[in-house]
Amino acid sequence: MISIGNCKHWSPALTFCIALGSIQNVFAAESNLVERPKQELFAVKTLTTLTPSTRELADQLEITGLLKEIREPGCTAERKAILREKILETILESYFDAASVQAEAEREQAKLEAVRQTLIAKRDKNIEYNNATNFITSGTLNTIGSVLGFSNRLPPFPGNLNQMLSGVVSTGLSMYALRQNVGSKTRGQGNSNVLSELFGRPTNEQTAYPESVWRFFHGTSPDFPNKTRAQMLEDRWIGRDELEEHGSKHEQMKIDLMCGVATKKKTMTIDDLNDQINMISDISAMASLMTHHLRDLLRMIDSDVLE
Repeated sequence: MISIGNCKHWSPALTFCIALGSIQNVFAAESNLVERPKQELFAVKTLTTLTPSTRELADQLEITGLLKEIREPGCTAERKAILREKILETILESYFDAASVQAEAEREQAKLEAVRQTLIAKRDKNIEYNNATNFITSGTLNTIGSVLGFSNRLPPFPGNLNQMLSGVVSTGLSMYALRQNVGSKTRGQGNSNVLSELFGRPTNEQTAYPESVWRFFHGTSPDFPNKTRAQMLEDRWIGRDELEEHGSKHEQMKIDLMCGVATKKKTMTIDDLNDQINMISDISAMASLMTHHLRDLLRMIDSDVLE
């Protein structure tokens, strides 16, 4: 190792560069990153190497038969080209379907987050005003009560009354502050979202599910063969208290709020907005998972199948 201190005639810039290089070498030696050997780029998949979820998606997109035929020994080059074009078109259209649902979910998240931040800012401002009022009012009444208590000409009652009023005001404002912690409320937006169609609420062109994505959401998961992916999401939302339990009094009202159905009976709190944002985020993640399986299907029709 080179000792920088013994090199008296080196310039300060050179000394700094050597020291910096030594520090970088120390950090590099402490890295936990690992290396791996190079693998085949865009390795071709076969039906036997696909995961059960990916094979199920191929069935839902009605291309399993095409994928089998394209690799049969007797399939001609012309037929392979036709099959590859049909499969590729289906996969690409399904990919953009999933991407469109994900994009809509992210757009809705951003919009709801803006509303949520507005309510939080309003809540915090009200709490600060309440705390200031509590501090000033309690302090003033306590001071007046103490002053009156020092006078020999006045009975102690006025001073005690002021101190009692100070306690009452302080308690009342503190209780009001606890209520303010819930935050302001807002009426439902009255616009459908990516949750609407899942629960049979009205939709529009942006929030209706493409058929390919709808089939994927209602396909079974290998982890829970008895439940669809949509049912798994519903169970997750109920488990996180983002939806009411089945059969509960406010079950349908909460679903209406989450699906953007305008209602005069219930306003949305900050907690409701948090629930809605989290649920829509799960929709985005599930649509993103579909694109992962589509990538594997795309690798089955690599250009070498035409050879």
